[in-house]
Amino acid sequence: MNATAWKYVKDIDGVIYTIQIDGIKGKRNESNLLKELKDWNNFGEGYDPTKKARTLIFKKIFSSDTDWKKWARTFPYILVEIGSASGKPKPYKLGLDYIKSKEKGSKKNVRKKQRGRKSTK
Repeated sequence: MNATAWKYVKDIDGVIYTIQIDGIKGKRNESNLLKELKDWNNFGEGYDPTKKARTLIFKKIFSSDTDWKKWARTFPYILVEIGSASGKPKPYKLGLDYIKSKEKGSKKNVRKKQRGRKSTK
């Protein structure tokens, strides 16, 4: 499953983001995804008969872009944000890519600490 998100509109209530998830195969995957997006409004869906996969589209209002980014960094699937003006992917990591980069960073820090310790013998 891959997710693509974009800022739909900024208004008085906050910032509305849209997220589209492609390649949803099987009821179990769909159920897990719906649990992750229980606070979102489902407003579109599609089906690819060649891949036998569903596509779902959701919207949600966030109070700010910062709140969006906090949520997006915890999303447990591959997620890319598309710039509304350029149509190109934003340079920062979100979703599974962000989670994996944090795990790698913590492992590097542990190794550095272990190398930096002096033997007490």
